[in-house]
Amino acid sequence: MGAKDDRSKILTALNAWAADRTDHPVVRVLEGKKPANEHPSFFMEAPRLIIGAQGRGTFLTIENDQEVVFDLAEGQVLFLAPYTWICPVPRTPYRSIGVVFRPDSTRVTLHARRALSSDGTIPSRYLAEWRTVETLGNKGDHLLQLLREPPAPRLGGRTFTLLVELLLAEITSLVERAPTHDRGEQTVVWQSVCDYLSEHWSDPQLSRKGTALFFNRHPNHFSRFFHAHTKQNFRTYVNDIRLERSLHFLRDLRYNVTDVASLCGFTEVQYFIRCFRERFGFTPGNYRKRHEP
Repeated sequence: MGAKDDRSKILTALNAWAADRTDHPVVRVLEGKKPANEHPSFFMEAPRLIIGAQGRGTFLTIENDQEVVFDLAEGQVLFLAPYTWICPVPRTPYRSIGVVFRPDSTRVTLHARRALSSDGTIPSRYLAEWRTVETLGNKGDHLLQLLREPPAPRLGGRTFTLLVELLLAEITSLVERAPTHDRGEQTVVWQSVCDYLSEHWSDPQLSRKGTALFFNRHPNHFSRFFHAHTKQNFRTYVNDIRLERSLHFLRDLRYNVTDVASLCGFTEVQYFIRCFRERFGFTPGNYRKRHEP
């Protein structure tokens, strides 16, 4: 499928949302700690939106140290602040539109997920994916910041509905006018792999084989493709991502070293400590002492 087809599919989905005048409340996840369960949880440093396009999604997160399960109905919008986790636990198949706001680009996807299977996996695939190196600029940054603040006293929750309507109008205009990030076929696949890893790196079940299957490639072929772009094997590359991300959590005194290891996808704290020492030359505990306030 070409970029033109992807753009058309995404615009159709965005315009369908705008045409539905049902007032769906906006769900906000502002703290979003990682759930302590075996399901894959997704984390991203950038703010993002998930818009229910068809069916009903179910998600799990941790807010104020309490487990929170919520549904995302068709037409409803989920706003995720930076550095938040959610764990999809869909009871039925659903489709969603995803928007990721990076400092140097904007990415919009149309995503299909099946219901949670008995073995805990959630089969999923991209129906369309579009990216531009343009952003929403200061206006977009301001709208995203307002979504993180308390609601206006006179409007209550409708504050966020109005903000999301403005934000999605800006996104739709961006998709209509902005140039598609021009990429060759192999670059398209590689950037899609990078996006996939940015959403799944904290999942301890993330694997070379599972990632290869997601992109409909044989694991051996995927290994060669991956090494051609990174000059590293899959495990080393993912561990590097996890170790870099762990620095953020080590500076947060709410988490001990065991917590940080789990948050970053390591199933054994001693393995995390060993990898951290090999990568940075000192232990996670030493790093924390150096950065104590």
